Amino acid sequence: MKSVKKIIFTLAVLFLSAEMTHAEGINFQHLTLKEGLAKAKAENKKVFIDVFAEWCGPCKYLTKNVFVDEGLGKFMNEYFVSLKLDGEEGDGLQIMNDFDLDSYPTLLFLESDMGLLKKIVGAVGADELETAGNEVVHPETTLIYQLTQKYEAGERDRAFLASYLIELLNSERDYDAVLSESLKLYTKPNLQDEDEFIVFCLGIDDRKDATMKLFLNDLKNLYDIHGQFVRTKLNMILLGIVNDAIESNDKSLIRAELRKIYPFYADFEDDEARISEAEMLRSMEEMYDEEME
Repeated sequence: MKSVKKIIFTLAVLFLSAEMTHAEGINFQHLTLKEGLAKAKAENKKVFIDVFAEWCGPCKYLTKNVFVDEGLGKFMNEYFVSLKLDGEEGDGLQIMNDFDLDSYPTLLFLESDMGLLKKIVGAVGADELETAGNEVVHPETTLIYQLTQKYEAGERDRAFLASYLIELLNSERDYDAVLSESLKLYTKPNLQDEDEFIVFCLGIDDRKDATMKLFLNDLKNLYDIHGQFVRTKLNMILLGIVNDAIESNDKSLIRAELRKIYPFYADFEDDEARISEAEMLRSMEEMYDEEME
C-alpha cells in the first residue's frame, strides 16, 4: 500500500511541477493553426505565433532565454493563444506563404481571423516582446492608432500626411491611399525634408516630373541629407526604365532613357564606385531579356 501511495504522491508532485513550469513562460499550445484560431475566437483572445526552423540559432535563443520569462508568460497567456509553427512543414508552410515570410524567427501577432496585427523579424528580448504584445492588445496607446484617428477625423496638414505615411510604411500597412492624397494635395514634395523625401521616393516615378528634375540636379546635396536613400531612388529610376521598356515591348527605350539619366549619375558617383554607361546598359538589357523570355 505504501508503494502505491508513494507512486501516486510522486506523480502528483511531477504533475504539479510541470504545471508550475508551464506557467512560468509562454504557454505554447499543441494545436493546429485552425484549432488555435478557433480557440482564440472562443476565448476572445489574439493569436501569437513563433514561426521557427529547427536549424535556426536565434529561434533556439528565444525558446531558451525569452519565452520562459515569467512576466512575459503571465501577460501573453492572459491575452493570446500562442503557437509554435515550423516554417518548413505543415501549417508553418501556409503561414510562410500567406504572409510572404522569408526569415527565421518571425513572430506574428494575429486576429483570430488571421488578420495581421504586428510582425517582428528576428530575436528580441522579453521586454520588447511584451511591449509589442501590449501595443496589439491596447492599440489606442500606439502612434499609428493616434495618427489614424486624426486622419479619419479629417486632418490633412502637409507634415501630418508625410509623417502618417512613414508610420504606415514602418507598420507594414497599406499606405497607397494616403500617398496618393498627399501628392494630390501637395504636388511638389520638399526634398530637404526627411519624411517628404520618402513621399517623393515612393510616389513620383515620372521622369519628366518637376520634382524628379530637382532631385537629379541636386544628388550630392541630397545625399548629404538622406544618405543611401538617394542611391535607392536612383536604382528605382533605372528599374522604372526597364519596366517601361518591358511594358511597351521596346528594348531600344532603355538606351534612349539611360542616355538622359546617366550624366546625373556619373556626376554624382566618384570614380571608384561609378559604373560605366555601357556596363549599366548591358545589365539593364539583360534584365529586360530575362523578363521577356
